[in-house]
Amino acid sequence: MRGKEVNLVNTPGKNARLLFVPPGKLGDSLISLVIANNLVREGFDVTVRGEFPHQLDQWLPGFKTGPNIDHDDYEKITRKYDLSIIDSQAPNLQQGGVDLRPNLARHSAFFSLAHYETSLDGQFDPQTLPAEFQRTLQPLVPHHGLVRNHQDLSASMVSHTVQFCRREMNLLNADSVNGIKLPSEIQKNEGLAKKLIVISPTSGKLKKNWLPDRFIALADHLHQKGYFCVFTVAPSETASWKRRLAGRFSVADTARVSALATLLSKASAVVCNDSGTAHLASAVGASTICLISSRDRFFEWRPGWGNSTLIMPSIPVKSIFNIWPYFISVRRVLDQVMRTPTEETLRKS
Repeated sequence: MRGKEVNLVNTPGKNARLLFVPPGKLGDSLISLVIANNLVREGFDVTVRGEFPHQLDQWLPGFKTGPNIDHDDYEKITRKYDLSIIDSQAPNLQQGGVDLRPNLARHSAFFSLAHYETSLDGQFDPQTLPAEFQRTLQPLVPHHGLVRNHQDLSASMVSHTVQFCRREMNLLNADSVNGIKLPSEIQKNEGLAKKLIVISPTSGKLKKNWLPDRFIALADHLHQKGYFCVFTVAPSETASWKRRLAGRFSVADTARVSALATLLSKASAVVCNDSGTAHLASAVGASTICLISSRDRFFEWRPGWGNSTLIMPSIPVKSIFNIWPYFISVRRVLDQVMRTPTEETLRKS
């Protein structure tokens, strides 16, 4: 996940302290970090406040990190920085019938990947910027905070975010790197990695999940071919999946996102639904096989980094509720896993 090196301009404005608050979902958070990382590449001092980035602090050496900001602390904390850049759907902005965004918008820049409150556009007051940084920071404030460009139907959300950085934040050299780097203390066990398949059978929405029995059947086939399969699910799902697997396969302890990132980084391939795990696997460089309900090969929310493959239903059935998983066979997924290049073959290519 290396971006091209940037010669940082040593100007007083680049010493400005920025606060970046990403959305609360794992996948969305990872995509939005493309913005934060491009700010770092330009020489700004960036602090990211979000639960998932904070758990990945060892994987994000370019940022300072902290947990989610509490509702009552937003005004105080944002005032400590020269500019705050906040996702409009970030945790705790709306609570108990109180929406903090209209007041914060006077001195904080708002954006959102896909669900944006357009009423926040044009509310920023440049006079709230520190005088010594005003010329440097004002160009970072978006005129229009929606990241997704509905005119470009083929771009991934990662690509949309890069274009947003260039179009709305004047970060003309923006790239798609989100700042994740493999910590030096995490080394791959090469003998295991060539045979380790991580299976993530759940997601944030039931309607996005392939059939549980087919994930297990896939693991059975891979086991017969000499692969070592490990399942990973959310902590709230661990007990039910341990019962379902009945000791045939293990469920990894990935309660913390850092543990999940470590596991994914060691895998030969990751098989998953459209989920945060898919984006994290892609971000840490794992070959990612993502099962989706859409037949759109330009599916916007596809994993946007590394070697990623989409597997779609064999016929267009998305409009028929909950039937799409039956039109992705175990054989198709198995064949794709067998074709997935290992890290060694990728290095040689």
